[in-house]
Amino acid sequence: MNSRKPNRPFAADYTYTVERNIIAIVDLDLGNRSVTNDIDYVLADICAEVGDLSGYSVIYKDSMGRWDGVRIVNNSVQFYGLGEADKKSAMSRLLHLLD
Repeated sequence: MNSRKPNRPFAADYTYTVERNIIAIVDLDLGNRSVTNDIDYVLADICAEVGDLSGYSVIYKDSMGRWDGVRIVNNSVQFYGLGEADKKSAMSRLLHLLD
């Protein structure tokens, strides 16, 4: 698990894991911006560590505790609902959506 200390004021506090081709981000909700509101920077930080994100699916646990998905289409970030309460269920649902 990688933990990210913000390098910008009020940047999102988060951790992430890489499992096979899925990046799972967890919003730590420490009072700064949410992962949802800071997603461009969060993805850029992760990209700087793991390299090109193409080929990865991205899910995240928001500050409300729900898992949802993120995709980048034509340099634009799009969110989609998974609505799951735990990571295992979110990953399973994501794999069904990809089939």
